[in-house]
Amino acid sequence: MDLLNIHLLAQEFYALEAVSALLSGTRDNNFEPMRHSHSRWRRDFDDFRNEYNRRFASAIFDYTVLVVAAELRHCKDKASQYINDYYTTYHSRDAVYEECSIYRAYDLLNAGIRMFDAGRVDWKKAYGGEKWKQIALAGLMRDKVTDCIFIDHCVDLSHNNSVYFDKGAGIFNLPNSAGYKSFLDLKQSCEPETLIAVKCGVRFNKLLQRANNLGVIAVQAADDHFCNKTHIDNAETLLLGYQPIEWGDKRLDCSDGGVISENSFFYKQRRERCYNSDRERDDMPNAA
Repeated sequence: MDLLNIHLLAQEFYALEAVSALLSGTRDNNFEPMRHSHSRWRRDFDDFRNEYNRRFASAIFDYTVLVVAAELRHCKDKASQYINDYYTTYHSRDAVYEECSIYRAYDLLNAGIRMFDAGRVDWKKAYGGEKWKQIALAGLMRDKVTDCIFIDHCVDLSHNNSVYFDKGAGIFNLPNSAGYKSFLDLKQSCEPETLIAVKCGVRFNKLLQRANNLGVIAVQAADDHFCNKTHIDNAETLLLGYQPIEWGDKRLDCSDGGVISENSFFYKQRRERCYNSDRERDDMPNAA
């Protein structure tokens, strides 16, 4: 399956939100809701935006569950606790991606909140911990907020070593993390027109051209011919055809009864730390 280019999709998402913001204000738009051509365009725009956001939110939710599930596999040898019967022998990240859909999605996210809680579980540096807990919490927002809010929150997340979308998981592709970070910085402070000026997929581009022709908003839409020959249109098309993962019904017990403490990896580390601490104390000169 071709992967979704997260950078291009995020650009188009914020371009859609920028158009929506312009239509909601009084400046830089000439939208007349009583004109049939304007109202029909607005209906088509809203339909496209809703479909785009629904598919994007669905893909991000699936991705979130997959990467949380894969990070949880490190519990056995990288954390002070682990979930009984959950990948207690070595499995690659890709193997977890392929297999974990047998579980209930929300069980995996709740397991992440429990196991990544720094107040309850110690993790080796660069694994698990609070940043991954925030990712699991973000996944649980899916049914509590609008698609737009969910997407806007998730695209800014990061884990211990890099931005949130660099794990692939068979869904997203992040060609250039530095460029993606620069775009995220830009969208926080720029004017809506700057976001609309980026190249967009062919369906959105046609909506922009119609808006321009009708005088709804004055934007220079990207050329159809150009968009059809770039990855931009491909990213939009792939997203609009995204089929959500069918998550299973296998339960994952992350209650105290289902979690095993005193992992041998950390037990050995603690013994070494205590031994070294005792040696340092014995070598210190006696206080006067």
